[in-house]
Amino acid sequence: MRHQRSDLQLLALWTKARIKLLLRTRRAAFFTFVFPLIFLLLFNALNGGNHVQTDAGRLTFAQYFTPSIAIFGLTTSCYTGVIFAVATARERGVLKRVRSTPLPPWVYLGAMIAGVIVSGVASVLLMFAVGIPVFDVHIYPRLLPAAIVTLLIGGLALASLGLAVSTMVDKAESAPAVANLTLLPLTFISGVFYPMHGAPQWLRSVANVFPLAHIVDAFDACFSPVTKGLGFSWGDLGVCVLWGIAGARIAQKRFRFEPAAGADVPPRRLAFGRRSG
Repeated sequence: MRHQRSDLQLLALWTKARIKLLLRTRRAAFFTFVFPLIFLLLFNALNGGNHVQTDAGRLTFAQYFTPSIAIFGLTTSCYTGVIFAVATARERGVLKRVRSTPLPPWVYLGAMIAGVIVSGVASVLLMFAVGIPVFDVHIYPRLLPAAIVTLLIGGLALASLGLAVSTMVDKAESAPAVANLTLLPLTFISGVFYPMHGAPQWLRSVANVFPLAHIVDAFDACFSPVTKGLGFSWGDLGVCVLWGIAGARIAQKRFRFEPAAGADVPPRRLAFGRRSG
């Protein structure tokens, strides 16, 4: 019991460290917080007063777009952030050194996942902190529990898939290309930038194979005035859980603590945030 408590304390400490590291990393902070905010301001300003037809009913553009772009911020943090972090840590030798320290590897990886989820949720809160007063986005208290659950399940699924995809990245410099090639096409067919209501059925069928469309649909429903009950989209959440489990299984089988044999690894100058001699 004491051993488990000690590991949990370590997990909390390392999670705080991961969040601080993200805030100090300009590129990560920009794409997690600033980039989605630019989209929020630009698209809502251009479409102010317009209405869109969605699966959750007819909404003002801001009422639809704010939660959708908030999921984009969550995805950038939880999916892209994990791919970047793991690829960089592996190439710099940090992951290899973790195994030679008393720190349990699961604590290091768990803190990384917890950190990106906390950062992603913070990005979501930022979108609403701007969207509510500036674009008159409405919040429905009875639907907030469903929104929170959707964020947590969605964040875990995205982080799990990011961990799985990171096993296919040999070099840190290729991580952005891999992350963008696997994510950006999905954002355009998953309703992140515009509702897919009325889109060709084959395109919606393709999007529904992947979890992003389900996260967007489940979260958007939590901010629609026509949503009934408590707003839990159990079908969409179930798909996210299945993808999260699949990602975890792939990561478990393929995860490497060291660069692939023959990989061109640059000199290791950083380890745990400090220069090594």
